Amino acid sequence: MSYIKLLSNLGFDSDPFAKTNADEEDRLVRYFISPPFFNAVYGDPSSPKSAVVFAPRGGGKTALKRRIEIASLESNFLCVTYNDFNVAGLKLAQIDANYHLRNIARLVLVAVITAASSRGAALTNGQKHILFLLTKEHLSEIDRTTLNSAISSIKNFGDKAKEAWNMLTGPIGVVINAVLAKVGVGAAEIRRFEGEGGTVGSYLDQLKALYSISSSIGYQSIYVLIDKVDETAITGKASKSYEFIASIVSDLQLLELPGFAFKFFLWDLLLDDYRKLARPDRVKYYQLKWSDAQLTAMLSERLKAFSSDAITSFDEIIEDSGKTSDPDQVVSMFAQGSPRKMIRICKEILDQQSELSSAVSQISHEAFVGGIDSIAASLSTEEFDPQQLRDMKRNRRVDFTIRHVYLNVFKFTQQAGMNKVKSWEDSGAVEFLGTIKDTQGAKASNHYGISNYLLAKHVCADLPVFDFIERKIRRCPKCEVVVMRDWDLLNEHLCQSCQADVLA
Repeated sequence: MSYIKLLSNLGFDSDPFAKTNADEEDRLVRYFISPPFFNAVYGDPSSPKSAVVFAPRGGGKTALKRRIEIASLESNFLCVTYNDFNVAGLKLAQIDANYHLRNIARLVLVAVITAASSRGAALTNGQKHILFLLTKEHLSEIDRTTLNSAISSIKNFGDKAKEAWNMLTGPIGVVINAVLAKVGVGAAEIRRFEGEGGTVGSYLDQLKALYSISSSIGYQSIYVLIDKVDETAITGKASKSYEFIASIVSDLQLLELPGFAFKFFLWDLLLDDYRKLARPDRVKYYQLKWSDAQLTAMLSERLKAFSSDAITSFDEIIEDSGKTSDPDQVVSMFAQGSPRKMIRICKEILDQQSELSSAVSQISHEAFVGGIDSIAASLSTEEFDPQQLRDMKRNRRVDFTIRHVYLNVFKFTQQAGMNKVKSWEDSGAVEFLGTIKDTQGAKASNHYGISNYLLAKHVCADLPVFDFIERKIRRCPKCEVVVMRDWDLLNEHLCQSCQADVLA
């Protein structure tokens, strides 16, 4: 109850930071900030084009997908989302193009049946026969859970249209016959079609037939949105995630299928593998990156959405003690391009204030810095190996050389030092910056820096947040990216982005 009381005291009608999954956010439209390429990804439904979007985990892929789903409610294209992958009992080697195309064909079939029923479409005898054959092929032997998943994948219709399925009970065969009846395929026609037989053709042929039916009832195109590829039980790693989806994300015959637009929302660590087979001249791909300014704007819109526009910045609900400088910019910087991370940081700050006192109308400096420290520890523990964290804390630098690691910190061989830093690099904890001399007259040594700002803060846990920023953070005067170095040890470095000189 204390947390709810705090939200009310601060001026919120409910928790702005309760959810980090865009699929669960009812007010997304209020605070969605379009990336520069949103219109290109959304495309023109009258001339649909496939596209691929890459972003880090928590980088806004699902929010972008969700925005297209919402647009479909008032647009003239059928929209299905393919993100529920049943991989129970399957190995990665068994996931091929047929696995995906079979699933997609089933989703599109359910969408077309729903659309025809909703619009009261008068289908031709040939169209009814096709729907009968496809229904028999894809729906006659599935269980209710799989059917419900297919129904949920349709994004054009509200709950009322989907109730046409949910109200039907009994064995699947009975349900399917009842659904076919809603599009004009009665018992007599089912018996006739059974006698006539027929084949459904390849999966591509099936999709073409379904598009033809959807077009005849007034839809310009069919959008298939593919998301959460890296969240299955068999795809945790980037290489496995790419292998899982490679058979269709590189299939130009599928991606250029007339009337269809396949929109992929993929983890950015799949990009290197994708580029080996990519044809950007045929299918464009985009990298979703949020600037600090965009995240700050996103935070502002989120705060407004949960306060009836009364709160426009975090600064407005931070006590004016003079200790907490530019809180919105600090949150956006530590979020490092991740909307999800930004939400979690803010949530932790509010949790800290709730623990200190909920009977306040502003967040204290102690809650703000405590929230940053707490989320830095939590996310570092979630994302990195415990032994790596211990080693980096022992190193206690945000930038360093191989020579420093093996000679000054661990006092072992050069090869052992190289192996240790390589393991940090492979995990995404550090990045290669170039070469640098540790001391005047020494040979140049490979130079690395911690790539995750919250991890760096955790490594320097004894430094209060604003002392950490003062000692470790600078902005490049040329390109304005954050340059995180041990400025208290060396007062000049090159920007890792544009190679400009940056001074302490």
